[in-house]
Amino acid sequence: MSAPRRLWLIVPWSAFIVLVLAWVGYWHLVAGQAEQRLRNWAAEQTQSGAQAAFARVTRRGFPVLMRLEILDLSYAPARGGWRARTDRADLNIELLNPAHVIFAAAAPIEITRGDDEASVLDADGLIASLESRDGTLVLAGVEADRLTLDDPSKEGVLRIEKLVVNVRPDPRAAGDYQIAFEATAMNLPRPVRSFEQFGLEVAALRAAIVVTQGADLLQGAPGDALGPWRDAGGVLRFEALALAWGPLQANGSGVGGVDAAHRLRGSLTLPIEHPGPILSALANGPNVDASTRRALALLGAGYALSGDGLTLDAEARDGVLRLEGLPVRNLPPAY
Repeated sequence: MSAPRRLWLIVPWSAFIVLVLAWVGYWHLVAGQAEQRLRNWAAEQTQSGAQAAFARVTRRGFPVLMRLEILDLSYAPARGGWRARTDRADLNIELLNPAHVIFAAAAPIEITRGDDEASVLDADGLIASLESRDGTLVLAGVEADRLTLDDPSKEGVLRIEKLVVNVRPDPRAAGDYQIAFEATAMNLPRPVRSFEQFGLEVAALRAAIVVTQGADLLQGAPGDALGPWRDAGGVLRFEALALAWGPLQANGSGVGGVDAAHRLRGSLTLPIEHPGPILSALANGPNVDASTRRALALLGAGYALSGDGLTLDAEARDGVLRLEGLPVRNLPPAY
């Protein structure tokens, strides 16, 4: 075989071998950097007063994919009043964009509150993704199929057939974040007080929310996880809200937050086309006092006869929930 012909055989194979070796080196380089970032994150959290730990990390997926299998992962924020652990979680890394990582829960997650009561979060598929650029959040999201949240100390299990949550910075105001939330086929663990007649099945809940002063949510304070956020004027601004729950079929908007006593505070406006069944259901609730029951029943009967629509105003203020100005129930601390 002549030298030129041998050269034509050697050059392609040599290039192929070089590319393979380069890819192997790049794969292990990205994996090593990801593992180091994970260790640095755990160390930084511990130094700041939080608790972050894992038993070991195993690399999977070579040569095409990259998955870091994290065993016995646990986390507790410095001042959050809760902690979480799971036997295993997977960190999937996009090889051509290592700043894009996907967290997949491969086992149930146990969440323990400050009172040592534990809940178990589980799903057929629970995935959280994070994409950043130069250390700044671009987009984060959570998606779950057939999610369940079980608190063994209380009756019932929260079930959601499909949950999708996406978070990104709000380009209109520095420090604010946009949240797109959607939950379909949700089954509540137990009746909601004062709304017992609405039932346990929520067909759909969708919301477009702006979190103002979002950075302060991560600050925390001893005994008051949302204190710095509240003191900075942080609120949830519901720019769009769609709810299908029993007799309630409505789209609205509002604003919400917490007061110094950790109770919900805010207002919600819901234009309702057929308010009669809603007011009648509220009137028939077991925890409504007699005067409120009569007022709601009269309002419901009036709207049922007239066929008129209603813009329902709900307000949480000074620890009391009011509908159309009528006190419906006292509000306990939210946390």
